[in-house]
Amino acid sequence: MNKANILHFACLAVLIISLFALPASAEESGEIETPGIMARVFAEAEAELGGLDAENTLIITDLGSPAGSYIFQDAFYKEFFEKGFSSTRNLINVQNTRNSPLWFAFFDKASGNCTFIEIKGLTSPELVPPVTRNIGFEKLYSDQAAWSEEVNRKVFLGREFAIVTIANGWAEGLDYELVQCLELHNHFCPGVSSGYVLAKWMEENYPLEAGEQYVVFSCPTWCKEDVFVRLWDATPGKRGLWVSDLSVEEKEALGAPAGIFVVWNGAEGTGKAVALNFDFDMVRAECGSKEGDAGWASKYLMDVWMLDENNWEGLVSEIAVIDIDEATLNEMKLADSNPYVTLGLLKPAGKSNPSENASPGIFGWMNKIRGNGVGN
Repeated sequence: MNKANILHFACLAVLIISLFALPASAEESGEIETPGIMARVFAEAEAELGGLDAENTLIITDLGSPAGSYIFQDAFYKEFFEKGFSSTRNLINVQNTRNSPLWFAFFDKASGNCTFIEIKGLTSPELVPPVTRNIGFEKLYSDQAAWSEEVNRKVFLGREFAIVTIANGWAEGLDYELVQCLELHNHFCPGVSSGYVLAKWMEENYPLEAGEQYVVFSCPTWCKEDVFVRLWDATPGKRGLWVSDLSVEEKEALGAPAGIFVVWNGAEGTGKAVALNFDFDMVRAECGSKEGDAGWASKYLMDVWMLDENNWEGLVSEIAVIDIDEATLNEMKLADSNPYVTLGLLKPAGKSNPSENASPGIFGWMNKIRGNGVGN
């Protein structure tokens, strides 16, 4: 090989190596340049609200949920902590879908004003002009039609209910454990409030001991399930939460069923199934909502009423408390099983007597119920 060929080969090798050594694109590496975008978000909010302070400011955002939005997190928290804010007192970071827009809502408790800011795009982020409205609940409640019109216009990009309920609830003084549930559920509603009451009732009346866990049969289902996921780590993936529904007739037969909460000891293979009712009629009657109130208004009034632990007396009641073994727990988990039927609390569909159920274990359960006086 002559010198020219050797030189040509060497240059080609260097070129190939340099091509492989090129850094990944900014988008691939997750290091898209966002110079000043978060500083601009905070500056816009501060200008709209006349200042931001740790005593009165709440920031609600879905940062991290929209696909790729994590790239703004470092810059956001830099601005956030430089303002002297606390992650447990001034921030509620709600979960959202991956295809949702990235948004921030800055709420000022003192004035009731809220500034909503959306960011469009990732590679070339664009700040949408902010929208500021007074969302103090008393003001909105005094002219419900006006705010309902703003909701119809989607003035906060369809997140009006979430922002109004969370912001005003925070101003009332939300317990941080409830805040964590709202972050997962992404709005404040009577469904999640009732779940919080149920969870606290179980923790007080059936506290866990070493080696125990809660296994929840959330039947019927409503927004309460997200509370058990957040507070108890009772997730479907870890076999801690089973969700199904009941027919109207089954609900009426049970009263006001809220689910079956099993205190389970896996090492011993034993547990206690606590079937509970929840009295929403009491909440509706006592919360102060009036006939003709908009849906968003009556739901928020129910939430606020349930924030006060002094109002919890009588909301939760026991349908039955039954000792169970592993075979019964496994039967309750089956796709074609109704856990209330398994426990003998409902008749099987189409049957006149629970003992006619083809599922195993019913005879034993009926004997335990009769022998232990369960349900008294």
